[in-house]
Amino acid sequence: MGALTFAPLWIVYALILIAVAKFSRGKDNLLPGKVGVIVQAFAYVATYISAVALVGFSGLCYLFGMQMLLIAAGNVWLGTWFVYRYLAWPTRIWQRKLDSRTPAELLSKAYETPKLRVFIGLISTILLVIYGSAVFKGAAVMVAGVLPISVNGALVALAAVVGISVIWGGLRGVLYTEAVQGFVMLIGIGALVVALLFAVGGPFAGLKALAALPPTKEANNGFLALSSGSGGLNIIFLTLVTSVGIWAQPQLIQRHFALKSEAETRKIAPFAMLALSVVVGGAYFASALSRVYLGAGITNPDTVMPILVHKLLPVFGQHLFALAIVSASLSTASALLHIASGSLGHDVFKKDLTGWTWRIVVIFCTLCSCLFALKSSSIIALICATSWTLLACAILVPYLALLIQGPKAGARAAFMSSICGFAGTIAWYLLAYRATSIGWSGLAAPGLLGAMHPILAGVTASFVAFIAFAKRETTVTTE
Repeated sequence: MGALTFAPLWIVYALILIAVAKFSRGKDNLLPGKVGVIVQAFAYVATYISAVALVGFSGLCYLFGMQMLLIAAGNVWLGTWFVYRYLAWPTRIWQRKLDSRTPAELLSKAYETPKLRVFIGLISTILLVIYGSAVFKGAAVMVAGVLPISVNGALVALAAVVGISVIWGGLRGVLYTEAVQGFVMLIGIGALVVALLFAVGGPFAGLKALAALPPTKEANNGFLALSSGSGGLNIIFLTLVTSVGIWAQPQLIQRHFALKSEAETRKIAPFAMLALSVVVGGAYFASALSRVYLGAGITNPDTVMPILVHKLLPVFGQHLFALAIVSASLSTASALLHIASGSLGHDVFKKDLTGWTWRIVVIFCTLCSCLFALKSSSIIALICATSWTLLACAILVPYLALLIQGPKAGARAAFMSSICGFAGTIAWYLLAYRATSIGWSGLAAPGLLGAMHPILAGVTASFVAFIAFAKRETTVTTE
């Protein structure tokens, strides 16, 4: 059965997404309007999980083993339960009170500092466009594996579908297309897990065989335990980046703008947690267990999932799983390009994003993301982690402070906290974090300090600046 046999399936899928976006769009491109509980739950998961996770991080599971499930657990409990328990509804209250249309505008209005809006809007645009390129790249690799099309050709086609969906759908359309894509992700991951379990003789036999494999550099305590030293620290830091760092990701903060009540927030959490457990937990479990089936020798983690799918599933199954990966990618890419476009047009240039103004901004961001993906050869997971870290360190402290105590710290504290968090993260990447700094500057912090992820350094710098300038403003006010 030729690959072209399934071309109509992909064409129909793309047309469905565009139609859903077109016919579910709201009145405002940047605000969602009324959206149901199930749609919000699937949209949150689909935005959270992309090809970066299902191709990039799942591929790392082949190298690191079951210890990567710590990241999946963090995603479910810290990245979902904690968010909907403590952050989502307070965010919605402040957004409604301040009549904000983007996260950058929310913080700017709360702390009464217009320059914070421009700064967060600018870095959000740049970093989310770069992150979007990694998402497109991951999806294109999978599509090129099941269709007679080059990776670059797949990139262009995927970017076109996403760009059209965002232009026609606005935020409300994006939420509905994400819900559809989240459902496809559940089916695709489920099919792969079942096929792999049959191949290795069931879960218990598979885990027993995995435990019998000799330790490696990445899994120095075996494939069922957390590694010692820098390897284990890296897993813990990745958990923090992907489970705590996401608290301050603009594309996820904006999902809270759709909430109607606190009761609705409590209803969304269980659905989102269950879907996330199946999708990310299943993908990580399958990739870690795949070492038993595939054997050692794969050096590029980004190729693990495509190889596994090709070996395990029939042609129809390969297309089904590829649809799941593409769904994960397009849902996240839609969210990224939507908020990047909103940040650039609404926050940086202060434009009313309607009509052709909206279309031009979206097209520009889509082209930039696509071009970066065409030129970049970086590892998918690395691009994701770096973008998330920089955004988290620039936004997390003033955002959490607003939810906890309101904006009483003042404008200078919020702005300097964001600047210092962002700058501190970059400095740590370039001068101290051994994994990146050796290649850039030839320098690194000594011992385990050199293995400390930049998210800790950046958030620390942001927090110190926030406290220092908040105290200073309090002193000046008192005097």
